[in-house]
Amino acid sequence: MPLSDLKSKYSKKDLKFGPSIEKVKQEMSVYYETRRHEPNNNFLYGFLCLIYDGANTLEAIKSKMRLFFISTTRIPVIENEDVEEFLQIARRKKLVIINEDDKISLTNEGKNLVELSYHQILHTSHWMRILFSEKTVMIVTAFCLIILSILKIFTGLQLTSQGMLTEGFENLTDLIKIGIIAVIGFKFNKDRLASIIIILMVLFTGATMVWASIEALFNPTPIIPTIQAYIIGFVSIAMNAGLMYLKSIVGRSSGNLSLLSDSKDSELNVRLSIGVLIGLTFAILKYYFVDAIVGLVIAALIFVEGIKILRELVAKEEDFDITAIKVVADNIYNTRLTGYLLGNIRRKRITRSQVLKNFEQGLTLGRLYYEGFADFFYDELGPEIAEKHLDKLIEGKSIEILKEDLVITPKGMKILYKSKAKEYNSRANLIITGKKFNKHHLYWLIFVIIFILLIIFGNDINSWLTSL
Repeated sequence: MPLSDLKSKYSKKDLKFGPSIEKVKQEMSVYYETRRHEPNNNFLYGFLCLIYDGANTLEAIKSKMRLFFISTTRIPVIENEDVEEFLQIARRKKLVIINEDDKISLTNEGKNLVELSYHQILHTSHWMRILFSEKTVMIVTAFCLIILSILKIFTGLQLTSQGMLTEGFENLTDLIKIGIIAVIGFKFNKDRLASIIIILMVLFTGATMVWASIEALFNPTPIIPTIQAYIIGFVSIAMNAGLMYLKSIVGRSSGNLSLLSDSKDSELNVRLSIGVLIGLTFAILKYYFVDAIVGLVIAALIFVEGIKILRELVAKEEDFDITAIKVVADNIYNTRLTGYLLGNIRRKRITRSQVLKNFEQGLTLGRLYYEGFADFFYDELGPEIAEKHLDKLIEGKSIEILKEDLVITPKGMKILYKSKAKEYNSRANLIITGKKFNKHHLYWLIFVIIFILLIIFGNDINSWLTSL
């Protein structure tokens, strides 16, 4: 029975709660040689899935694995050596056996692991789809904006910081944008109109920033930097960066223009927070005018990008291209697509149509076993998107066309080798060869200790800053 047929046997309750934690810890210990032991981060799982579904020779497995496209891994393309590595791990862990005629089959432990991993992926995808839903984004955004606006306005009044106050009120007005998306975008299905309104509001914010910054430049007001202001600033950057990422993923995956536009607004808020922190830092040295100059620079960036997006939105229907609105989530697909396309071209002589066919088959195969992790919940990802990306690589001189074949250039080689270097470095860092203190845990411990000390001794630090 194909692995995908198991999906129909799982009830909504099974997908909601997933396999038992005890069972996961016990049977998924095979992945524990690396710090990322989830099946969606591991091509060993895909290797076992192919055997589960009947691929029983190494060459048959290699031919299919070379096609795999998974957006959540750092491996752009699977090489023959990778498949040999997976075979060695599987044999050492007693997940597969090789018969006398060199046919590969799963042991009972291997079958149990594949079925458990598949259930785990279905369970995780179930919750990820809820997280990456338009409704969830609206709720999370509204909650974060209310918290941030209250903190910033209160702190801005205490510090008399024009930048902090502007940022606080900008966050408060963002709630109006959420209402615009919900009513005009969702209820009346006028997504493009909602996007235009949001971008116009962003441009209005830029205009008010210009006015306020010029006024503050000619009439600088002393700013009293406090440790609380820095904490709020960093919290604001973290929250808005998270919202920017979430809205861009959901906007891209759902094709929602207004969410894509709103993700650009969250990007604006990140820039505003960075600007405020810069202004606070220079205020320690009594250079109060820097706060206003930074505001002017950010406002200029807002206008340039806002007008660029607005021109795309008001284009004629036949000329409109939603992919022209660039958001941070595009980096997930662009990075993986670049490595995948270049890796396929480097491997052997291949035509344009063959590359796109490989991608389509690889994405289908990835979705079969990895669910939403294959395309990171971007249902529209397909040959058309890959073709546009291929055209960009050709325009950028990373690929050339020689007769009918695609040829990778030195520029393309450099990109691919850098990608492979990151891949191998990442894989090396994830492997656990023994009991060793994780340096990432140390970094988090230092961060928590510093954060606690700042809260405890915040008033003393404020007194020192005031005395400078």
